[in-house]
Amino acid sequence: MAAAVAHTHFVAHTYHMDIKPGNFLLDEERNLVLIDWEQSGAPVTTAAPEIDGTWDVQEIPMEGQRNTLQYTKYTGPERRNMPINTPGNNGWNVWNVFLEWGKECPKELELAEVFSLGRSMWMLLRQPDFDSFDDVTCTEDLVEDWDLADDIPEHWKRVVQDCLHHDPNTRIGLGELVDFWDNEKEAMGKDNVHR
Repeated sequence: MAAAVAHTHFVAHTYHMDIKPGNFLLDEERNLVLIDWEQSGAPVTTAAPEIDGTWDVQEIPMEGQRNTLQYTKYTGPERRNMPINTPGNNGWNVWNVFLEWGKECPKELELAEVFSLGRSMWMLLRQPDFDSFDDVTCTEDLVEDWDLADDIPEHWKRVVQDCLHHDPNTRIGLGELVDFWDNEKEAMGKDNVHR
């Protein structure tokens, strides 16, 4: 999953916006394929909190370390960059930050999609009651827990939690996330060889 989204950002130089477990399918070679590329909606259950249309972001260069993203609450007149007939009542259905940040601050798009990946990985690993998501109206309504997930390795839980920090500046980057899962895949392959 992380590799598909990393390819989207680092090779195709675009974004997906609708990252959720149901938008990953297996192809005939058992590779995950990311589908549903309309780029106009985001599921409230996996959307990063900062994409609600109320924030502007600026990337601040930091000497010798990762750049910092500075968020400012938008207080100007109502703005719209989505068609008036766009379905939904979430902020991104009126002001789609992906359209703006893709040009101005691609790092934020990466970190927003890291959050969505983290939420999706949590859903797949934890297997919560998906019917309970019907009442979720904003991403903050959903609380990730690891109850009844004793079979999930602790370091997997930690990397998923590293995707889900409310402050994007503290989230793991896509490159690090891909490296983590590549190392896990390699380690599992070695374990299977030694059995």
